[in-house]
Amino acid sequence: MQFPRFFPLALLMLMLSLIGTVLVNQFVRNWALSDLKESGESQLLNIISQTRTELADYKYLPFLISQSNDVAELLRNPSPDKIARVSRYLEQTNLVAGSTALFILDAQGRAQAFSHWREQQDFYSVSHRQKPYFLQALEGQQGFQLVLPASESDGAVYLSAPVYMKSQLLGVATVRLDLTLLQAGLDQTSHYLFSKAGQILIASKPFQAAKQLQDVVLKQRTDRLYDGSEISLVELHNGTRAVLQSVTLDDLGWQVSVLNDLREVRRIQRNATLFSLAFCIVISLLVFLLRERQLKHISRRETQQALERSEARQRDIINNAHVGMISLDNQGRILFINPMAMQQFGVSMARIKGTRIADLIEPDVYQGVMKRVLDRLGSRGFAPVTAMETVGKRSDGNTFPMLFSIKQIERDASVNYLVTVIDITPRKRLERALQQANDQLEDQVQQRTLALREAQDELVQAEKMAALGRMSSAVVHELNQPLTALRTYIAICRQLIEQQQTEQLDSNLELINDLINRMAVLTRQLKTFAYQKPQHLSPVDPLLALDQVVDLFRGRLQQQQIELHYPRPELELQVSGDSARLEQIFVNLIGNGCDALADVSAPRLEIQIQQTTETVTIAISDNGKGIDQQSQTQLFEPFFTTKPIGEGLGLGLPIVRSIVQDLGGAIRVNSRPGHTCFSVSLPLIRQSEE
Repeated sequence: MQFPRFFPLALLMLMLSLIGTVLVNQFVRNWALSDLKESGESQLLNIISQTRTELADYKYLPFLISQSNDVAELLRNPSPDKIARVSRYLEQTNLVAGSTALFILDAQGRAQAFSHWREQQDFYSVSHRQKPYFLQALEGQQGFQLVLPASESDGAVYLSAPVYMKSQLLGVATVRLDLTLLQAGLDQTSHYLFSKAGQILIASKPFQAAKQLQDVVLKQRTDRLYDGSEISLVELHNGTRAVLQSVTLDDLGWQVSVLNDLREVRRIQRNATLFSLAFCIVISLLVFLLRERQLKHISRRETQQALERSEARQRDIINNAHVGMISLDNQGRILFINPMAMQQFGVSMARIKGTRIADLIEPDVYQGVMKRVLDRLGSRGFAPVTAMETVGKRSDGNTFPMLFSIKQIERDASVNYLVTVIDITPRKRLERALQQANDQLEDQVQQRTLALREAQDELVQAEKMAALGRMSSAVVHELNQPLTALRTYIAICRQLIEQQQTEQLDSNLELINDLINRMAVLTRQLKTFAYQKPQHLSPVDPLLALDQVVDLFRGRLQQQQIELHYPRPELELQVSGDSARLEQIFVNLIGNGCDALADVSAPRLEIQIQQTTETVTIAISDNGKGIDQQSQTQLFEPFFTTKPIGEGLGLGLPIVRSIVQDLGGAIRVNSRPGHTCFSVSLPLIRQSEE
């Protein structure tokens, strides 16, 4: 008779259980999504903070470089020595700072110095005149530009600052940061995306292969939570379902997105469903109600006891800690101070409790950052401080250096602040001792540098005397032979005059004239070496001068059976100089090449022309035996020659280098066994300069 009454009740309990399970499932899902949303917001905040911190760590670099006197001097009056010095400075600064590249631009946007000058010489030919970071710096601003990743290059951020000297804008100091540098400081456990206009800038490991946002997100829909907020649920191309949260950085124009997997939400839903059904079944079984209440009471009592034990352990830890700990309220008043802090400040709990923390800080130091930090207690603008170096004040008026840290703690629905203090007096004592040792070491380095400079001056003087000796020996040897021959031919001429043999007299006079011409050539080389500066410079085509010299050597090339490879380009070039000096350069270099091929089988002489926007380079190479390393360091020294005595004064290459330097160019030599190349670079004349 009771079955009909039990069945409706059981059916009602079942329906209530199902409805409750569905409601619990929805509630738990909403709660899990809310928690996941808060976690995503925290991740977004951390990623944005870390990114801005990384950018802030490099923002000082352009301004620091712009303050260098060497940089300003380079932009004001560029020279090869200044370019090399500033490039080495940029190279060292780039290594220390960890940036990608540093470079200096003049007011026309041309690179004057580059941190990677050893590997990327072609960087100097690139114009930066239309780059936004260059134009911003020209307006006196701190330049910033983002270059999006492309198929041929990774993305980068450019920071720039103007370079001034006496209120005159000379150029721009620029820092390049690859986007991968910003990614190094981010949390690698998070799934994040940095994008701009739909293009991905930086992505965590699972999405690094994607280039566009649409390559990551397949479907997207919006769901509304119970608190009225909206959340984006997406399906990725790999089949994963996740929560997408994005924030746009207004100043950078970047969109920062965080993806959190929904598998944890589904797991919580599944567990909540099972727990809800179990709970409904337990509730339906009234027989276990008293037992359940008893278990809850026991559990509550055990939890309370555990909390009391935990608090006791925390008090023991605080009292025995080797650092000072002080608890503050939101007004900065002291609530608790541990024994170590009492010892550090020389106070007691009864005396210090209720006073302000500012009373424990030296007044002169308190005015500043410390005051701003403590004034924000109890407000949303408070920011925790870690290991700030300041000065504490003891109760007897003495002071001591300390590391001050403060952070916010929440307890019993109230907001308190925990201050930790570490006495760093021993460390300061060691720092002073280290500074004294550094000062002594610096004095020793200066003394050693002075001694080395004096030794170097002595070596230079000795080298001058050696060069003078080589010159005297070479000149005496070169002039002694013609003079001896002149004396002999003059004696023969006297005998021929006495014997009235005029026919032989003419041939002897020709020989005397040749000897005099040879002596004139030697003295002309000395004169050319002594007077280096050209009197008049005018636009001249270096290729025409080279053609004339090549034609001059045609006979010698055929005589020595030298193969000439000279692909003459059809170019119209203009350099500042004069034809005679240009021909003298090419005569010396081609003549030296022919001399080097005297005893070589299958001799070959090659002339190559290379033009850039600024210079023209003429390279003359041969396949001779080459020049050893020791001789290469002395090639351009006056009166140094590798030829036998009597075949030259050793002034050819010094004269060539002198002429090239007078014309604003440079000469380089590269030699190894079987190949020697001399390269002459001369600056081109622009149309405006003509």
